[in-house]
Amino acid sequence: MVRAMFAFFVCAVIAQGCAPASPDVMSEQEKAAVAESVGKRVEWYVAAIRTLDLDRMLQFWADTDGFVFAGDGSLTIGYDAYAAQLRDAIGSTAQVNSIEIRDPQVYVLSRDAAAYSMEFEWSMTSVAGDTTRSRGAWTYVFKRLDGKWKVVHSAGKHLYY
Repeated sequence: MVRAMFAFFVCAVIAQGCAPASPDVMSEQEKAAVAESVGKRVEWYVAAIRTLDLDRMLQFWADTDGFVFAGDGSLTIGYDAYAAQLRDAIGSTAQVNSIEIRDPQVYVLSRDAAAYSMEFEWSMTSVAGDTTRSRGAWTYVFKRLDGKWKVVHSAGKHLYY
């Protein structure tokens, strides 16, 4: 009986060891590739902000059910509502004086999802000539949709000074 139990245990261990890896398990190289790709997408977005390229900025966000933008204590639910706010903000901005991203942190959720958090600092001048400065922290939740990284949820806080 002991031999049979031992043989069963050995066979079970060998079978488990020979089983194919779960498709959900990602290698460190795969995680690094996702993190790099998401980081490049944020750099792309920052470049669009610097040039006030509204069309590119809108492409950063996911026009999908469940989109939420949580900023400075309020929720904007739905892509269309957020896009309208972004259009208004960019329409009243004359120039971006500076924008800096610091300490980016990426947490890979899957091959097609990741969270990206960062600290930021920027300065912008309005069409009325007023300069606004802000720093803070922000988090984006990305999902790969149609081969592109898009933000489905976003949250953060501006500290104006």
